[in-house]
Amino acid sequence: MKLRSLPQKECFAVNLERLSKYIIIGAGIAGVLFLFPFFLRLFAPFLAAFFIATLCQKMVCFLERRVGLSRGISSAILVTLFVALILGLISLTVFQLFVQIKNLVASLPDALASFRFQLNSLMSTIDGFRLKLPPELGALLDSYALKLQENTAEFSGRATTAALNAAGDFAAALPSIMFFVVMLILGTFFFTKDYLLVTNFLGEIFPKRLVDGLAKGKSVLLHAFSSYMKAQLYLMLLTSTVVAVSLWVVGKENALLWGLVCGLVDALPVLGTAIILVPWSLVSLLYGDVYSFVSLMIIQALVFVIRQLAEPKIISRQIGTHPILTLISIYVGVRFFGITGAILAPIFTMLGVNLYISYKESAEE
Repeated sequence: MKLRSLPQKECFAVNLERLSKYIIIGAGIAGVLFLFPFFLRLFAPFLAAFFIATLCQKMVCFLERRVGLSRGISSAILVTLFVALILGLISLTVFQLFVQIKNLVASLPDALASFRFQLNSLMSTIDGFRLKLPPELGALLDSYALKLQENTAEFSGRATTAALNAAGDFAAALPSIMFFVVMLILGTFFFTKDYLLVTNFLGEIFPKRLVDGLAKGKSVLLHAFSSYMKAQLYLMLLTSTVVAVSLWVVGKENALLWGLVCGLVDALPVLGTAIILVPWSLVSLLYGDVYSFVSLMIIQALVFVIRQLAEPKIISRQIGTHPILTLISIYVGVRFFGITGAILAPIFTMLGVNLYISYKESAEE
């Protein structure tokens, strides 16, 4: 039995209808991406509260069924624990920052004196070398040395001004931060307490197909987030091991401690271990320790190469996407959204891929 082929006009109409659907979907996605930053700033505490409430549901159900507590009491207990944890982390962070700043201020005069001594030694060496040069080259070298001193003083002034401005901006933002935290706490409590009521209400006002898609998206997103965190832990462990072993090989003290610190800061995309190793190497060069300078720069290059090779494979293995797709998502995320994009882009890529697979499977059924 031969299948009747569609007439040319009908094929054109079908293709036009399909194209119009794709255009509408693309326009909708573009509109969502365009309005997303605005709605995120506007509803950020409540979106975060709903996300936390979603994570707390299993514990709420456990306290309600096994312990016999009501949802209100269970929600109050969990929110109290959450607030205590957040306040404890904030207090610990502020205390550590205060201690570090106090120690830095106390050691700053000695550090500046040592820096001036090293700079004067460098200038003396340059002066001795200048005497052996022709007068024209000596004058040029003097001008460069003068510019170096001026730039050093200018950098010191700018750094001080930037630190004072940052402290002032943080103090000015404290009321907004406190208001955000209060809204987050209240929102978390009410969303946790009335989670079923909220989800049922959303299910009534939105189409069932959309609700099912959002439910799938929620499970996929939670899986993506947990998988991405596992991948980051693997990368941090890899970085800690490489740095600790490398520092031990070159004869540095406290290699294990510095390896752990570098592993923690390695979670910061783009910068990572360079925040520690590059300034450390430059200070070593300033003090005339060329061996430490070269060793630390080699370690930084080694960490960078290993991380760039391992990151796409580890992340793709955890979140279930191809390494090339993961690499592209990281690059695009950094280009458009900076550090935040490098963190969120692989997660949203996995979310999109899994939603597409789910949609394709449901369409085939």
